[in-house]
Amino acid sequence: MTGRDRQHIVRATLAAIAFAGLGHAAAAQPARDQVATGRNLAGQYCVTCHVITPSEQGSWTDAPKFTAIANRPGITAAAISATVQKSHVNMMNDQRPKPEADAIAAYVMSLRKR
Repeated sequence: MTGRDRQHIVRATLAAIAFAGLGHAAAAQPARDQVATGRNLAGQYCVTCHVITPSEQGSWTDAPKFTAIANRPGITAAAISATVQKSHVNMMNDQRPKPEADAIAAYVMSLRKR
């Protein structure tokens, strides 16, 4: 193996590592448009029972505020999405398809105090 071959392998390896790191960073933080979509969907489907924005006052139900859900210890976007995808509490027909549930989960997680 020549020095030039080694250089090529090192460069390719470093490029692959950098690319993988960028993908991980992008996956860790949802796109702004997904958060905005989630906010809009929550305004359509969740606001009947939940307080969906930090500035809102209490709801007529005892459903947890989205800020409370976002700040639960150990809560994840995947757990929120799974809950949104199935019927919960006494609501009928409130389950959302996975893309919508993921967007709502991204919005809820955006409310987490850092």
